[in-house]
Amino acid sequence: MWNHANDDTSQERKANSNIFKNGIVDTIDLVLPDGLIEKKDFIYLGPQKLCRIFALQTLPRNMYVGILNELFDLGNIDVSSYIENIPDGEVISRLTDKYSKIESNLEIKTRRGEIIDYAEKLAAEDLDALREAIQTNKEKMFYIQTLITVWGKNEQELNDRCDLMKDVCARKSMYPRVLILNQADGFTSALPFMNIKYSRNLRNITTGALSCLIPTGNTELTHKSGIYLGENMFTNSSIFYDNFIGAPTVTNPHMMIVGMAGAGKSVLEKLITFRGAAKGEWDIILDPEEEYKKVVDKLGGQYLVIKPGEKSGINPFDLEAEDDGKGGQTIDIYGKLSEIRELLSMFMEKFRGYGLKGQEITTVEEVVKSLYSKRGITREPESLYEESSSDIDGKFYTGKIKKHMPTLGEMRSELEKSDQVSELSEMMKIITNDGSMSFFDCESSIDLSRRVVGISLKHISDEFTKFFATVNILSWIWSKFSNWKYKNICKRVVVDEGWLFAKYEHSAAFLEEIARRGRKYRISLVISSQMINEFLSSEAGKAVIHQCATKIIMKQDASVAREVSDFFKLSSRCKEFLSTFTSGQALLLTEQNTVIMQVIPFEFEWEYIRT
Repeated sequence: MWNHANDDTSQERKANSNIFKNGIVDTIDLVLPDGLIEKKDFIYLGPQKLCRIFALQTLPRNMYVGILNELFDLGNIDVSSYIENIPDGEVISRLTDKYSKIESNLEIKTRRGEIIDYAEKLAAEDLDALREAIQTNKEKMFYIQTLITVWGKNEQELNDRCDLMKDVCARKSMYPRVLILNQADGFTSALPFMNIKYSRNLRNITTGALSCLIPTGNTELTHKSGIYLGENMFTNSSIFYDNFIGAPTVTNPHMMIVGMAGAGKSVLEKLITFRGAAKGEWDIILDPEEEYKKVVDKLGGQYLVIKPGEKSGINPFDLEAEDDGKGGQTIDIYGKLSEIRELLSMFMEKFRGYGLKGQEITTVEEVVKSLYSKRGITREPESLYEESSSDIDGKFYTGKIKKHMPTLGEMRSELEKSDQVSELSEMMKIITNDGSMSFFDCESSIDLSRRVVGISLKHISDEFTKFFATVNILSWIWSKFSNWKYKNICKRVVVDEGWLFAKYEHSAAFLEEIARRGRKYRISLVISSQMINEFLSSEAGKAVIHQCATKIIMKQDASVAREVSDFFKLSSRCKEFLSTFTSGQALLLTEQNTVIMQVIPFEFEWEYIRT
């Protein structure tokens, strides 16, 4: 047994420490590095933890809010600023002395007939203006030291990130200096403990310039994989936005674009389509006014026109093999059952005042399952195909082709056999055979390999018919785009006149369903509308807005700008912008950023995007 009575060290520790705190892990213990080894130009803090400290040696003459924010987009960079007040009397005295010397020098040169040094004259004017501002209490002077800490897992990564940081600073006329042999003092000074051991880079600065060095928000928005949208109106920096980038930057790829007539909404939508296609993204556009035909034709896509009395080439019963999340594929028959049921329920609600009820719901599900079962279609992907043979140029070929899918007309024929759903089968005459809304009673014939598809709804004048067509098209698109073969392709579906979704009870539930599936299969739903007040006036409309992680708000009528500002919890300044924006200006809102941008088309794009 160990004899503690003879252990002098143990006795001393007990006498000189608080027994209630001895051995307790403190907060500081959780953030302490494994160690600290100071090298010539970096610090080693443990395995894969290196950092290099810089001090900003020079600052640009013209400062703006958020000038340092672009540094944070590089990642693993910390910025620390030490600020020290300078008494006004001392500042005025020094400014007066310096101003007098420069003015005297200029006066002497003038008397001698020498050429005036305009740099000196400008410096004198700046000093005099600053002195006046301080004397009238409009400005104050401070000493500031800005330290930049760059982190890396190894020396190569550290050097690469430092080079990127220097490039950013160079573009902004700032010069960062490495604290050679002063890394430890710089590191300590950059920590938030006010233990300033390094202060050789103090620079004097005014209140306005000082505020520019404080990151009050992310005024820069650039994704390496994004498409060019335009410029930040405050900083003139380019905005490259990728709504497919994923969490935590953007939690889902869905986007809402709203703006009154003439605000530039259509131009922005076409730019996103044009530039997204150039990047390799697939696009399907529901075009209410045939404005996208030039864009689709230019991109080599397929353009369809939906007219009453003509089949669309879109079958809402289409199925594709989906990724089951376990490395295999499956057929989501039950998901399709739900879609067909919702489509018919919305249709019946419009014409008789309420959707499917009781026996109608169960019969619809039984009929849909029976139609697939008769074709041998199960949850197995192979069940979608059948053996085929053909004779081409005297040669015999065999292979598999996709089976013919059920149609709305076949479904109605089955429903007619049951007296309990006679009202439903009778109403379905409108959407089958030669009915006025029978656009989708047909086999599918759209070629998705064209990558860009435009669907014109211009020739459908009735509001509900247009809504019904839109919902059917979206249902078909989601079925096709959920194909496991297309899982890694970014796919965008643009729905204009999205305010229609805010008017019907089942629309929010339908959008929620396709939004859920969209995130899984890299499908972006872009809802655009001129009338945001239609969305804000109903709970269903508000739900549609909330389902979009990206909102682009363009010019709004002054009568709704306040309501929009209150809903999105915007500042009073942003509210002013909404009603004073000119064409092409917009507020870009994400869960992490708020940016005011100017949409900028290139000269060669105007031919295809001008409305």
